[in-house]
Amino acid sequence: MAVYKIENYVLRYDMTNNKPWVIFHYKVDGNWRNQNWFPPHEDAVYLADVFRNEKPLYYVDVGTRKWITTSAEEIGEEET
Repeated sequence: MAVYKIENYVLRYDMTNNKPWVIFHYKVDGNWRNQNWFPPHEDAVYLADVFRNEKPLYYVDVGTRKWITTSAEEIGEEET
């Protein structure tokens, strides 16, 4: 399982195809990599909120399965 810290992101909206386009950047052995992702348009606001408010974020790649995750937080932790 490979886990990479997401360093930055770009959230675009493809008006021609009516769908969001997320590009996030991470480093592997000191070299920049990026991942393009085209989630369903109904998830755009939710994803923007996660990228904006949750830190740090990680990209996890397990071959055929991939996901974005936050780090562990205390229950009831208040955002600053």
